[in-house]
Formats: sequence, C-alpha cells, structure tokens
Amino acid sequence: MRRFFGKVINNNFVLDDEDFKHLAVLRFGVNDEFLGICGDEYEYTCKITKLDKKSAICTILSKELCKQNPKKNITLFQALPKADKLELITQKITELGATDLVIFNSEFSVAKANINKLARLNKISVEACKQCGRTIPLKIHDILSFDDMLYTLDNYDLVLFAYEKQKDIIDLDLTPYKNIAIIIGSEGGFSQVEVKRIYEHKAVLFGLGKRILRCETSAIFAVGLVSYKIDN
Repeated sequence: MRRFFGKVINNNFVLDDEDFKHLAVLRFGVNDEFLGICGDEYEYTCKITKLDKKSAICTILSKELCKQNPKKNITLFQALPKADKLELITQKITELGATDLVIFNSEFSVAKANINKLARLNKISVEACKQCGRTIPLKIHDILSFDDMLYTLDNYDLVLFAYEKQKDIIDLDLTPYKNIAIIIGSEGGFSQVEVKRIYEHKAVLFGLGKRILRCETSAIFAVGLVSYKIDN
C-alpha cells in the first residue's frame, strides 16, 4: 500500500504540499486507501473522502504502532562534509535506524556551514521514512561548533569515535546501551588536538576494518553495524 506523509487534524488525515501533488500524479481518488504517516509512532490506514485543488481530507480507518521505528537512540555526529555526501548519509542512516543527526564544524572540514541545507535534509529523511517503513523521521539538529558538539556528548550512555587503528567495532558489546553517539570525521579527518579532546570525553575509539574509508562510507557503515548489533 502506498505511504504518504501528512498530518492528523480533527481526527482526519490531511495531505497537502508535495505529498498531495504526489497523490494527484498517481491518480488517487475519493474512496482510495493508503497508509499515512505524520512523524509520530503510528501508521494510519486512510480512505480519501474529499479532494480539492490543494489538499486531500481522509478518514482514518485504523492506526497501528509502527514496528519499523528504532527501539533505541543512535545519534550520528558528523563533521561537516560536502553537501552531496551529507544528503547520502542522511538518506542511508534513516533507513538503517539512526534517530538523530548532529552536524558540526571541525578544523579540517572542507565544506562551509549552510543552515538552508537543513530543510533539504529533512525532506530527504521524510522520503527515506516512506521508503523503508518507519514513521518517525531522522531528527536533524542545527549545525554546531566543535566545542558545542563536545558539550552535547555528555547526554549519551556511550560515545563511539571512529578513529584509525583502534579496537574493531564488531568486538564491542553494545547491548546495555540505549542512547549511543557515533562520531565521524569529514573528508579531512580530525586534528590531533580534536582527537585528544574527544577522547577526554570518555569516547570509545573504534576502527572499521583494514581499509581507509570515505567519510560517507564510514558514517553509513558505522550506523549500520551499531544498529544491527542493538537490534535497531
């Protein structure tokens, strides 16, 4: 059944904007049914009852808890990469069960922070939700400085830091933890000062095998491994 992202208003499910346009392109009409998601933990079985030029009003036939939503929190802390890589990371970690994405500036970041890109990333996360079956999109936070990123790490049960030639992530027991942070560098990596400061925040250093991976590969691979190990 097709999935569309909308909102619940007065016990009806309402589609507008891009998802309404998509509905129209697919020639959905009155009495047609679809699965609706709106960013909460439920998926709604909906029947279209009214169509106008800008929206669709739908009756909610039933709602069920979505079993595909993550059970534990995984936050990717990604040092700012180039835009196309960040879009790929956003899409794939949504599919793989991450709950949050925190982008931060580091000393060797090549790209420049652009707050306008966050709206684009949010849209990518919603589309990935519809594709993979979850109903709660990846939460994308405002871009942080390196210092602010370090301060935020205090909120996590476990902080994992991808750094070369350290313990392999596959050997770590992650099952006791419910709120996990993963730190990945940009194309330029981290300075030695930054590495020391992250390590001082009780980060567990880990590696991702023998080969040197691109930053986007590292982010996707690390989130996938962690998510699999904690059944997320």
